[in-house]
Amino acid sequence: MPNEDALASAALARLATGLEQNLILPAGRPSAVLVLLYPGEAGLQVLLTQRAEDLDHHKGQISFPGGSCDPQDLDYWATALREAEEEVGLPEAPQRLGHLPPLFIPVSGFAVAPCVGYLPARPAVYPRTREVAALVEPPLEDLWAIEEWEDVKTPTGAVWRMPVYPWQGRRIWGATARMLHTLRRALRA
Repeated sequence: MPNEDALASAALARLATGLEQNLILPAGRPSAVLVLLYPGEAGLQVLLTQRAEDLDHHKGQISFPGGSCDPQDLDYWATALREAEEEVGLPEAPQRLGHLPPLFIPVSGFAVAPCVGYLPARPAVYPRTREVAALVEPPLEDLWAIEEWEDVKTPTGAVWRMPVYPWQGRRIWGATARMLHTLRRALRA
């Protein structure tokens, strides 16, 4: 029987082959997030943040570390890593696995590049700015086990069926849940 490290390595190799390596964002304000994976006691974990309640946008929501691209950022990875360092003090660059498909978020006008990376151990991270209220670090298998679906009305009046993850008293929804669902499909491909 293969050990857990071998199973995780196989899953990451499968994931890396299924991810996009070059990314073209849709129209919108260019931004990037870091989808950071690392091993935990219950398998692969993902690093999320809970945004502070006093922010103008997305207050209290669960999100990936990330934000707007700056002119000095060389690429989307540079944006994702800069933002992760600013928000949670990410001490090292992860292994680059690739990108999930880009998203456009109509409410904010952001075009998001989801950059997927891997570290062989949990990084020493902590909330570093007033933007981040807490770290949220669910095991992926826990999320997959509780995935729910709900109908969400968009600003244009259209109704979309969207994934939602009610995890430990928090509601992971919106663009973050969409990216997690896409990650799930890529890991299980």
